[in-house]
Order: sequence, then structure tokens, then C-alpha cells
Amino acid sequence: MNKVFPIDAVAQGLLRGLGWLNENLPNFSFADCDRADPPFAKAYVARLKPISELALTVWILKRCGLQVPFLDSAAEWAWQECEQGRRLVALLLARNDFLPCCALYAPLFQLGYRCEALDIALAMLSRSTMAAALPLQPWSKLAMRYNLWQLGLSRCPGTAKDLYIQARPEPWVISGEVAYAITHEVFYLTDFGFRPLQDRDVRDYLKTWTPYWAKSFAAEGDDDLTAEFAMVSTCLDDSDAHDVAATLLLTVLSHQRADGSMTGPQGAGSFLFADDDSLSRREFLASYHTTLVALMAAALAVRLRRS
Repeated sequence: MNKVFPIDAVAQGLLRGLGWLNENLPNFSFADCDRADPPFAKAYVARLKPISELALTVWILKRCGLQVPFLDSAAEWAWQECEQGRRLVALLLARNDFLPCCALYAPLFQLGYRCEALDIALAMLSRSTMAAALPLQPWSKLAMRYNLWQLGLSRCPGTAKDLYIQARPEPWVISGEVAYAITHEVFYLTDFGFRPLQDRDVRDYLKTWTPYWAKSFAAEGDDDLTAEFAMVSTCLDDSDAHDVAATLLLTVLSHQRADGSMTGPQGAGSFLFADDDSLSRREFLASYHTTLVALMAAALAVRLRRS
């Protein structure tokens, strides 16, 4: 990095965020999603999203070299929530089209957890005609391929013609939906910065325009996408991009609340709301994603500084 890395501010943000995570771990539970009426109803299965993103965060933080005992405890808690994989087996046998739920197992698998029955079910479904034909957004399809790769069931995903960044569209065409496609495509193609982005034209496109996209979302007070673009900047093999990541990260962490959480953008998590949710439950669902993204962005930036 060309600039002095703000290690003290980032370390403080990481510790605060981990404190919030420790206090809120039970809120990531997806209890009763397989005991709904009807069983495995979509609204209940959606509860897999927070715990899947929790597992991903724990794995990323550990890959970045954070030696924090709580991370091991959180991974073990998530595995117990899955009943050592049995709940995911039941889900996949009941609803083969929920194959993308491998997003929960993949990081836990990388952390050493195994379920033979789940391995067999995923291997069978990953080879099915259905898996290739699922009506998913291109970045969601890439996410599934990435997670199957982490499970040893697919080749490492490469660029595809239908990916947004591969087309390198006009950079002024940006919105929340487009931004999430861009960021997630970068995450999966680079293995969250642990593999180089192969396409030079795409790299140059991202290096040029990521700072401008991030600045627009930062100006709107959208810490979720600002943090995601900070992560993107850590994934690009370029010192200027890494400086951009540090600047964006400081902007995000300056908004961190005293309990370590982050405020999500307007409407965040609302599709996960249930009619009987308490106010505190809705506050958790509105803030958890931005908090996790900020943690991952901070850890990836610390990793770059160490390297």
C-alpha cells in the first residue's frame, strides 16, 4: 500500500464487530425452518441466509489469519444448528431446487466439518440436469458453482459471457442491483482475493470505476455497498486499489455503532421479516448483513497489510 494503513482504527472496528457477533449469535438460528407448515416453506428456508453469511464470515476471517477463539466457537455453533448437516440433507431431499443452500455447508466444509450423507446428496444433485437449468441470476449461478468448487464437486469457476463485469457495461449504469452483481462476481471469481482475476480488461475496468461507484454509495450513506466495494478493492492486485479499500473502510467504520453493529441501508433485511417478529428481531435483520460485510472488509484489508 502507498498510504499508511490505519491499523488501529481497523483493529478496533474488528474487535467491536466481533463483540456484537458474540452477543447476537443466537439470532442467526434457523430453528423450525424444517418444521414449518407446509414443510420447508420458502419464507422459512430464507432463514438460511443469515447463518450462511455468518459461516462465510467466520471462514474468511480465519483465512485472513485472525486467531480469535470465538471464531471456532461460532463455527461449531453453526454446525450444531445444522444438526451436523442432517437438516440440510432433509431440506435437499425435500426440495432438490434448494441446491444453492450449499452456501452454508461450503465454508463449514472448508473449516473441517463433514457429513457423509450431505456429501452424497450434494454430489448427486450437482451432476443433475436440474442444477444446470436452475433459473438463477448469473451472479447467483456463479455463487453456486463457487460453493460446489469449495466442496470439491465442481471445477474452479471462471468468467462466463453472461456475467455483468465480463461485458464491461457503461460505468454510469449503476444501481443497487447492478452493484451487488458486480461485487459478488468479483468475490467468487477471485475467491475473495485469494486468487488473481484473470481477465486483464475486466481488472482494468474495475480498477478504474470501483472508486467512483463506491463514492456514490458512500455519499448516499449506504455502508453495505461501500463495504462491499472496499472488499472488491482488496481483491484487485493493485496498490492504488488497496489504498481505495483503506479509505472506504475508514468511511464505513466511522459509522460503526458503540455495540459494534452497522446500520443497514433502507429496507435491509425486510424480506426476512415475519409477522410475529419483535422490534429487536427486525433491528437485527436490518443490520446483520452490513455488520458482517464490514468485518470481512476489515479482515481482508488487514491481510493485505500483513502480506
